Amino acid sequence: MTDPRSLARALVAFLFAFAAIIAAAPGQEKPVVPEPEEAATLQLGARELGAFAAAATKAGFPARARMVWLEVLAEYDRDFADARAALGYVKVGTAWQRDPNVLYPDQDTPNAAAAKALESRWPATAQKLAAAHRDLAVQLQAAGKSDRARHHAQRALRFAPTDAKALTLSGRTLRDGVAGDEVDLAVLQRTHTMQLAVERLSAQPVATKTTGDKLQALDALGIAHQTVQSEHFFVHGDLELEVLHAAAAWAERAVAFCGEVFAGVPGYPGNTKPVRRLVFLDDNAQWRDVVRKHAPPREVDFLLANVLSARLPEFEVANAAAPDLVYDLAVRCVAKDFGGFQSDAIEEGFSHTVVGAFFGKNLVFVVGQASEEGTVVTAREQKKLMLPDLETWRELAIELAFQDPKLTVARLARLDAAEFPNDARIMGWSFVDWCVRADPVWLRRLDAAAAKARDEAAVAGGFAESAGRPLAELEQRWRRFWRDDTPLRRTVAGRVAPLDTTSKDAAAWLAAFNQLRADCGGKPVGWSASQSLACKEHFEYLKANRDQRGAAAEHTQVAGKPNASSDGRTFAATAVVWTRDVKQAVGLWLTLPGFRDAVLNANLETVGVYGEGPLAVFDVQRGRSGKREVATQVWPEAVANGKAKAPVPAGVDVELLGPEVQALLAKDARGKQKQVGWPLTFHGYTAQIPHVACKVECQGKEVAGFLVRSHGSIGRTSAPGMWVFYAAEPWPKGVPITAKWEWTGGNHTVVFEAM
Repeated sequence: MTDPRSLARALVAFLFAFAAIIAAAPGQEKPVVPEPEEAATLQLGARELGAFAAAATKAGFPARARMVWLEVLAEYDRDFADARAALGYVKVGTAWQRDPNVLYPDQDTPNAAAAKALESRWPATAQKLAAAHRDLAVQLQAAGKSDRARHHAQRALRFAPTDAKALTLSGRTLRDGVAGDEVDLAVLQRTHTMQLAVERLSAQPVATKTTGDKLQALDALGIAHQTVQSEHFFVHGDLELEVLHAAAAWAERAVAFCGEVFAGVPGYPGNTKPVRRLVFLDDNAQWRDVVRKHAPPREVDFLLANVLSARLPEFEVANAAAPDLVYDLAVRCVAKDFGGFQSDAIEEGFSHTVVGAFFGKNLVFVVGQASEEGTVVTAREQKKLMLPDLETWRELAIELAFQDPKLTVARLARLDAAEFPNDARIMGWSFVDWCVRADPVWLRRLDAAAAKARDEAAVAGGFAESAGRPLAELEQRWRRFWRDDTPLRRTVAGRVAPLDTTSKDAAAWLAAFNQLRADCGGKPVGWSASQSLACKEHFEYLKANRDQRGAAAEHTQVAGKPNASSDGRTFAATAVVWTRDVKQAVGLWLTLPGFRDAVLNANLETVGVYGEGPLAVFDVQRGRSGKREVATQVWPEAVANGKAKAPVPAGVDVELLGPEVQALLAKDARGKQKQVGWPLTFHGYTAQIPHVACKVECQGKEVAGFLVRSHGSIGRTSAPGMWVFYAAEPWPKGVPITAKWEWTGGNHTVVFEAM
């Protein structure tokens, strides 16, 4: 496993091979020879959807068009010229190949009128295609061609989910607006169960206490640590006590979640003896000492070279400083033990599913290897693969489901973690996540079959014998679930690039943001409809709950309040939220460290924005370029003769900065203080720099202040890889002040004045 400091390295293998998958031509699970009666409907589908995709492109929504083009090729015409050209394919002989010089656009146009006009076209298109598929299904059924009749009835439901005749012909039932058979309805039911459990448990207080209990293994190495105890766990570490308490609480919630969601399911929990002592160490050298001392000798070199979290005989130990990584690992440890799977792919997929249900993102991956030869990498795929949020994973799973199969589930289940082919990460998570919702027993059957089998055929045979259904059927269902834009998928996984995320003032907010970037010497960013989905949802939460606006509340969501959700709570922690006029934003955003990080970040290419009037929400995380090299910057920076370009404000209100700074001052007996010095910042842009120091001097004296590593959950003052120096008092005005930054690999000195 790796953490964000090595996320890029851990995903390099996945990155290059997934580009190769994207380069393959989309196709169905099995080659199907259409019946003669189907020709007209297939031509109609390609023509109508092709026209809609072309209109979406023209209106400035290429992401929406991309999904439709993929559907055309997968369902109607593999050789449809317009779709092939739009997606960047060229024909070589009889095969389609990706042209590496054609980059599909990844930015939309925030034009609400154009979005509304485009969306108004969809009902007529959907109605026409639903009728054509339904009528064809009737015709095929009368001709005794029941399989193809059922297929077209299901296609009719894709466009008209409640059509009564299509429901009858497809053999599906309608429940809560979702049409499905027994498996689909099980997915719906278990999804609701999981969502309700997460929402309730996330808001539920958990009893934890600080204890004098020490871990002898740490004491023997001279590692100072604190201990927190909960009902089932001891959590040890050198992190702040509040982080250790929260880690214990999340571990307990994970225990309760697994117990509820899998209650009565045969085979759960697994046979693994659960680990009840968790160790989190900020110091990498101390973590390595623990591994050398307590890991089996044959595993030490591998662990030190490849992972930052290790399962030792009596405890799990991780090198983790960022709270979100600590909480991920705490829940992941519980899920791993509860699952108890032998297959690396199933184990990782199961852990991803449980962690993702709580936090909407996964920060930890098993080790993988891959060759980079003969692959094509585009900027679009690269930046997606560098991001751990589940919304991005869902987009990748949908695209993967449209591709010709390159990896079977049978092979996936037998792979060792160090031998993962690079598409296995998304396939492993998305398949296991679907099985957890459909029937978790299937994972037990697959795991047992893979443990005994010598080859893929034996895995498939063993599974079919024990589960009573072909493994290929599950694989086809998984692929179909992700590929079809149905109410069921929307319920489970959300929508992709919805046009109603285009707000009337998004363009104005984007222009203001880009003007700030230009003033700081940066490049403008684009806008994405899909990235704006989470923004819209949090906007609606803040709109419905006016009492939740302001620095103390706007970066979370409270369970039980209107429009609150688990995913919304996770997104809100890193969102840029503004509840004042756009003109005030221009004047104040560089004052707020978290907002400043977004304005300065040269790796940011696309943002999500949803705004109306004085309320706006930005997503400044998913649109990063995914560059693997470490970029650093300080602010203010020296631009000429070691001096800053312009004076900075002397102070900033603590109330504007919010609760993280208020808590910092309270610990220093400054709880009633109204202002601090205008913040100085060091930006690592997601890179976790091991050592950062800042010394500030004025008129020969060192300035008192607080250097804070920013990994909190308040977007105003936090951003990945950022450090902030808060002067304890407002800066003296009109005199030179020198800030000397040093960090692993660099340094920067700047002289500035306060006005």
